[in-house]
Amino acid sequence: MKKYEYKIISPLINREDKLNDLGYLGWELVAVSDVNMYLKREING
Repeated sequence: MKKYEYKIISPLINREDKLNDLGYLGWELVAVSDVNMYLKREING
């Protein structure tokens, strides 16, 4: 069974750079609300 960890971030002035950095680290953007962005990545092991 796959396991995930989750991260919630608030909108940032320079979101594109931050999201690119997180994507490079394996985080996937899964949802966006007016105040938060929700990301997940698979836990290995």
